[in-house]
Amino acid sequence: MAYHAEFNMSQRKRGAVEMEPPSPDPRLITYYLDPCRRANHARHQHNASEECEPPSVKRLTPNPQAAPPTPGELTVATDHLSSLHIRNASFRNPSLESMPSTHRTSPLPVLSWADSGEMWSLMCKKDCLYKRDIRMLDHHPSLQSRMRAILLDWLIEVCEVYKLHRETYYLAVDYIDRYLTVETNIPKQQLQLIGITALFLASKLEEIYPPKLTEFAYVTDGACKDNEILDKELVMLKKLNWDLTPMTVNSWLNIYLQVTNQDNCQEGDDALQVQYSPQVFVQLSQLIDLCMLDIGCLQFSYSVVAAAALYHLSSEHVALSVSRFKWLDIKPCVNWMAPFSTAVRDNGGVDLKHFQQVFTDDFHNIQTHDVDLPLLERAQARQLEIQQSSRSSPVMGLPASAGMLTPPESGKKEPPQSL
Repeated sequence: MAYHAEFNMSQRKRGAVEMEPPSPDPRLITYYLDPCRRANHARHQHNASEECEPPSVKRLTPNPQAAPPTPGELTVATDHLSSLHIRNASFRNPSLESMPSTHRTSPLPVLSWADSGEMWSLMCKKDCLYKRDIRMLDHHPSLQSRMRAILLDWLIEVCEVYKLHRETYYLAVDYIDRYLTVETNIPKQQLQLIGITALFLASKLEEIYPPKLTEFAYVTDGACKDNEILDKELVMLKKLNWDLTPMTVNSWLNIYLQVTNQDNCQEGDDALQVQYSPQVFVQLSQLIDLCMLDIGCLQFSYSVVAAAALYHLSSEHVALSVSRFKWLDIKPCVNWMAPFSTAVRDNGGVDLKHFQQVFTDDFHNIQTHDVDLPLLERAQARQLEIQQSSRSSPVMGLPASAGMLTPPESGKKEPPQSL
């Protein structure tokens, strides 16, 4: 037993001398990156590996025959590895470095688990990073804006049937719009496949128990097969550059409402706990759901759309204070959204729906089918009337109410709802 113990110990000592540990490889950094960026980073692995180890670094590996590295060589090698780490880490969000800095100050409260200012800055940059084009259908002759509205209305129904969250739906909407922005000449027969694939991809990212692939194929009534969804998923991921984590309009709405009610937080409360009324949230979500069916929403960022919806339900002061926008930043969106707000108000309010096997405090997060195409058509008709009236009226002496749709004065607005 003593012999075997001594033999094993000598083996370990000899192996420690003879075996050289692998040189520092920047490809290992990939595993510390956002999973959504790993595939994009993989394309750069080959080029990065060629320059990952200069001559000074090679001498750092333990070798009995090699002289120990000098202090100068250690400094050069350390500086090289630090710069290499920074270059490879930039693959996680390569476009954020070139994004213009935002001038919106942070309304977030002080957090014990994160830097609220840094979080706000990242959210604002993400709001500009993910591009959507209002003229994207110009590149698709066979598609029309109404087809997009029909597709999104159908996806809302699918979400309610499978009790998917609002964030899942809005992630799918973002994937669809961005895919149509970068792709060209898509036939209308492929639109449903794109929509169900986007929802399939979003559910895997957002849902704890997402529906199975066969269930997504089933709701298309045989129009889309399992293998077609998987093939389209790979195509969309490549076109989207694996950028799958935008700040959706639903995320912004949650942030704004939390900030609005942050005074209600007691000392020691978790900032992630819902502090707003679920009933108010679903009222706002109904307006946003209707607006997102219209392709005109693509001219505004998600944060602006959420702030404009908050303006119509509450007040200008609340919308500007929680979003840190100036009035001129949200005024175009407020004017554009006014017909949709009128249509929702005339249609009546919406009640908070209850779902079986869903926690009570999660009811408001389930996507519900509270808007439809006839409601969208009424809002668009009202919007068209305003545009035609603006074109036919003389410029001089035109009352504000007859030209561009101007929000009512603060004294003439309806009393704001309590948030």
